[in-house]
Amino acid sequence: MKPTAVDLFAGAGGLSLGLHTAGWDVVAAIEWDTWASQTYHANFPGTPMFADVQNVDFRVFSGIDLIAGGPPCQPFSVAGKQLASDDPRDMVPQFVRAVHEAQPRAFLMENVPGLLTQRNFSYTKRVVAQLEDMGYTVRLKKVVASHYGVPQERERVFFIGVRDAVPFLFPEATHGPNTGKPFVSVAHALEHVPACEPNRAIVTYARNPILRPSPWAGMLVNGQGRPLNMHAPSLTIPATAGGNRTHIIDVQGILLAYHAELMNGKKPREGLVPGVRRLNVRESARLQSFPDSFTFMGTKTRQYMQIGNAIPPLLAGAITKALYHFLFADVRRDRAVNQQSFFPFLRS
Repeated sequence: MKPTAVDLFAGAGGLSLGLHTAGWDVVAAIEWDTWASQTYHANFPGTPMFADVQNVDFRVFSGIDLIAGGPPCQPFSVAGKQLASDDPRDMVPQFVRAVHEAQPRAFLMENVPGLLTQRNFSYTKRVVAQLEDMGYTVRLKKVVASHYGVPQERERVFFIGVRDAVPFLFPEATHGPNTGKPFVSVAHALEHVPACEPNRAIVTYARNPILRPSPWAGMLVNGQGRPLNMHAPSLTIPATAGGNRTHIIDVQGILLAYHAELMNGKKPREGLVPGVRRLNVRESARLQSFPDSFTFMGTKTRQYMQIGNAIPPLLAGAITKALYHFLFADVRRDRAVNQQSFFPFLRS
C-alpha cells in the first residue's frame, strides 16, 4: 500500500500530481472553484472531491499520513494589501483546523514568500506555534522551483511538520550550480510543445518605457507581461495571465535589440512589436511543469488562472518524495510512475 494524503485547496491538481509521482495515494481533494474542480476531476477521476473546506469534518481522515495544501496566497502576497488574518480569503486557519482534527503523521503547507516578510512574520510565527503545540516538529523554507527542474524562477515557502523529534530535511537542489545539471531553460522546456490556440493579446511598445540594466526587467511594452530569456528559466507564470499580463516569446530577439537601443539613448518606438507573441496555454503549462497530457477545463482565462495558481508538479514531487523517504525509508512500497514519462523536457 502507498501512504495516503488529502489535498486541500487542490486547484487544478499540481500538488496532487506531484504527490502521485512521489508515491503517495491522494484519497481526497478539496477545491471550491468550479472550473478548477472540473479540471481536477478530469485528470484524477477516481479521487473524491469536496467543495468547501469550511464544511469538512477532518476527523473522518483520522489516521491519514499527510494533510497537504496551498491555502489562497492573496492575503500574504506582496502584490496585494497583505492583510493576513484580516483578509476574508485567509484559509490558513482552516488548514490548521484540518491538521488538528485529522492528526496526520505529517503535514505540508505551501504559500508565497510574503509570509516571511516583516509585515506578516508575526502571523506566521503564531501559525507555527499552533502547529507545534499539536506535537509537530515544524520546519519552513523558501525554495525556488528552478532548483528542482521546473523551467521557472518561482519562489514558494513550504511548511512541513512531522510527528518526530528529528526535523524534516528539505531536499538539496537538483538543478543549477554545483548540481551537475543546468537549469531547464524556456527554449528547452518548449521544445515540441503541442499545437494550441494562440494568445491573441497584442504586444505594443510602451510610450514611456521603464528601463533597467537587464533586458528581462523593466517594462518595455504595454501590460505586465515581460519578454522571457529563452536561455534561462521563465519568470513566474501569473494567475492573471491571458491578456497583456502574459509573458512574451521573442525568438528573434526583437525586444533584446530594442533594449540595447534604449540603453544607447534612442527614443522609444510606438505601435505593435513585430515578430513577438504571448505564451499560449500549453506553453504556460509546460513552464509550470505540467505534462502535455494534463487537461485544463473552462475558458482560456480560467485555464491561465488555474495554471498560474498551481504548485508546479515537479516541485511538489521533489518535496513530497523527500518527505516520503523521511517517513517511510524503512518500508518497501509500490513505485510511482516514472517522472520522465510525465515530463518529457527533463534532462536525462
